Amino acid sequence: MTDEVNGAVHDEAITEDGEPRPEYAHVLKAVSDLGPEALGERKNRVDDSLRSLGVTLNVYGRDSPQVFPLDAVPRIVPADQWGRITAGIEQRARALEMFLRDIYGAGEILRAGVVPEEALRRAPGFRPTGRSVPEGALHAPVCGVDLVSTSPGEWIVLEDNLRMPGGMALAVGLRDRIAEGYPEFGARTGVYDPRDALDMLADTLRAAAPEGVADPAIAVVIAEDERESFDLNQVTSALGGTLVTAADLRCDGGRLWRADGSGGEPVDVLFVRMDEEALLSSAGADGTVLRSGLLDAMAQGGVAVVNAPGNGAADDKAIYALVPGIIEFYLGEKPLIGQVDTLLCSDPAQLQQVMDRIGELVVKPIDGYGGSEITVGPECSPRELDERREELRRHGERFIAQEVQPLSTLPTFDGGDLRRRHVDMRAFVLLRTGGAGEILASAPPVALTRVAPAGTMVVNASSGGGGKDTWIHRA
Repeated sequence: MTDEVNGAVHDEAITEDGEPRPEYAHVLKAVSDLGPEALGERKNRVDDSLRSLGVTLNVYGRDSPQVFPLDAVPRIVPADQWGRITAGIEQRARALEMFLRDIYGAGEILRAGVVPEEALRRAPGFRPTGRSVPEGALHAPVCGVDLVSTSPGEWIVLEDNLRMPGGMALAVGLRDRIAEGYPEFGARTGVYDPRDALDMLADTLRAAAPEGVADPAIAVVIAEDERESFDLNQVTSALGGTLVTAADLRCDGGRLWRADGSGGEPVDVLFVRMDEEALLSSAGADGTVLRSGLLDAMAQGGVAVVNAPGNGAADDKAIYALVPGIIEFYLGEKPLIGQVDTLLCSDPAQLQQVMDRIGELVVKPIDGYGGSEITVGPECSPRELDERREELRRHGERFIAQEVQPLSTLPTFDGGDLRRRHVDMRAFVLLRTGGAGEILASAPPVALTRVAPAGTMVVNASSGGGGKDTWIHRA
């Protein structure tokens, strides 16, 4: 395997002595036995299958969608590591749900000074729309958590996503393609079937339905240009729902309706997989802008919106820095999983530290998605660093900075050889309310592993990276 990354970064599959770790021995031998030529042919067939299914993405600088490249070598997560990960992210999701309820309600955490009011005011995702969620209803039944492994067996949270976390159905599709394309890997004995996660998601959305609705009608609302999305179509099918755009919906009588030839069908649960503002500002089927009617229907309990508007206040990257305190405030517990130490560029003293060390740090916009607008100091040219300094001088409150994390690598086939590539992992947490109103959290046995392009640690599919199947071992 060719090494193109910092040697101080650990590889999850290969030891420092160049030997396969025990859990990877069988797979790496199968890959080696295939050889580069056969491996290239298999990869091309798998990519063709993905392309035919519509598993594509828009890559920066490309005019047309590109296939989401799937690598042969899976990521393998041992059961003990998965147990620690799930305990940590379930705790985190419960605390962030309580945070959302509080900031759109009593505001106790603000009065206690754990989260400064000015930090919340600066959060672009903190919006009056969050107050339309009825008391006792969940703001974020479906949570995404992006994680990285920083040393063997150790994981930390890189980002939270409580707005529209996707990728669960895609992870199932990647498993199918690997099973089909690489039968040499054999049966995955002791490995979770990711399809179980889709069943859990369906149960979660049904449980989110308004009170008294036993068999809810579910609609998945998407942007018009996402109609062919594999992930969105597959998740809609798994939910037994209907794929719609904003133009298919209308509000009337405190209810949400899906327009059809007979006048309309009620929607009890709206699973939102598009930008909040784009949805609310869109005209519905009757030509009326959805904002007022949809928010009213939510507030009256006529429809459950999953995830709710206003959730961006909890996955804002400046709020991320405060999550350990949020966990302690609401749960009275220490965090069970770590996160990255974060400098808030809104603070003059911390901003000066960032300016002094900008070539060593990762700088991110507080409201950015994925890898957009991120600068990784060691990967930047002097000109790029100067441009970021100027942005920080003018709008420091829009940014945070973090130490460069030693993101793990995995062997990845580049068409001729196995090379180390940095990886992250998206996991999920599903929430529902218990009989006494408590918040119950469960992490389904599925994860989406994403691969960084060569020469960078920014793991973002839109930059041209790909994915891997993720094998999670049962206890």
